[in-house]
Amino acid sequence: MDTTQSRWCDGAQGERATPVNFQQIQAKRNADGQFYQGDFYCYLPQKQPANSTSGEGVMKRWVAVLRLVLAAIGLAFWGLPAVAQSVVQDIGGAQVLFSGPTNSRAIVLVFAGGDGIVEIASNGAIGHGRNNFLLRTQPLWQAQGLAFMTLASSSSLLGRRHTPAYAEMIGRAIDFARTRANAPVWLVGTSMGSIAAANGAAHLPGKVAGVVLTSSVAGGRAPETVFDSDLGAIAVPALVVSNRGDTCPSAGPGFAPQILAALTRSPRKEIIYVESHELRSDPCEAMSPHGYLGIESDVVQRISAWIGR
Repeated sequence: MDTTQSRWCDGAQGERATPVNFQQIQAKRNADGQFYQGDFYCYLPQKQPANSTSGEGVMKRWVAVLRLVLAAIGLAFWGLPAVAQSVVQDIGGAQVLFSGPTNSRAIVLVFAGGDGIVEIASNGAIGHGRNNFLLRTQPLWQAQGLAFMTLASSSSLLGRRHTPAYAEMIGRAIDFARTRANAPVWLVGTSMGSIAAANGAAHLPGKVAGVVLTSSVAGGRAPETVFDSDLGAIAVPALVVSNRGDTCPSAGPGFAPQILAALTRSPRKEIIYVESHELRSDPCEAMSPHGYLGIESDVVQRISAWIGR
């Protein structure tokens, strides 16, 4: 067989020749530029020499290059999260927004502070309440590989977040989340929203993987505090986040050790302190150290890392 009129082929296309040793393969490759498969080489007669410049030969080379490029692209995207989905759903008594890929590593169900009034449009856009720390950082949570979820409310939640009825609402939200992604659910609250997060963690242990309490309202003249949510009943991992620059009298850093001490059944608990001083609103509102203004990315990243431990 004339090797100058042959090209390398696989076992499905050509005939395998008698096995040769590695040194023979190398010598033959160096001699005529042919390539071999494993310990075998095979020949497939061609009408044109291997270095043909005919239209057919050029086309074959371009097809081979294109295949390599497409394979490289496939490898580059292999393992990346699926495309994010945003869904607004009525769960009976409230609307819930779920946004994230189906293969998220965890779901964060977040609870805003203040009076709890949050408006969600049918396309998933957040209207009233969007400046809240947890709501304005939605893209940051998703960038950490987490699905983002929150509850809408058209009326004030003041005095209601610690109640059994609101825990049931959280339970329905979690049930819906599980239809969108098979991932552990973490409850994350800020300010007055920490009361709701703690309530869910205390009374839905089989549904909740852990809880994060940030800038939690724990004293002052608030109609309810995080201590009304039975912190001693929480038996899942619990993270307390506090800003040393928070001057809100009902939620300053001095309350963090008290909150941690009340989490008597939590198997893993910790305080993370951060510090900032940028102030563009009332000290107890979102655009202040109470709402982690200016350090949002760092706070989200540290919470995400703790969740992933």
